[in-house]
Amino acid sequence: MIKVHFFDYGCGSLNVEHELMLSEGVDDFLIRQLPELRLEATDNLNDMEDNEIYWFSAVNEKLLCSRIIDLLEAILSKDTNMKYTVSVTSDDS
Repeated sequence: MIKVHFFDYGCGSLNVEHELMLSEGVDDFLIRQLPELRLEATDNLNDMEDNEIYWFSAVNEKLLCSRIIDLLEAILSKDTNMKYTVSVTSDDS
């Protein structure tokens, strides 16, 4: 599984799409750009106001991690406090 974790601890309420200047959900954006991705799960936003986690599956997860990072780096504003991590992880992480 590919884990994409966006966070800005202590910010109150994180709006990932606003921080990335997207007019669509970040999951929809990533899948549109990388059709090999399949969304598997997200965390409940009611429990996590200052971070969001998405899990995706793909045939070549390591390659897709690099492509996700490239996409996010290209659109992430240098003025944002939001950070992110992209990693391959087991289903139970």
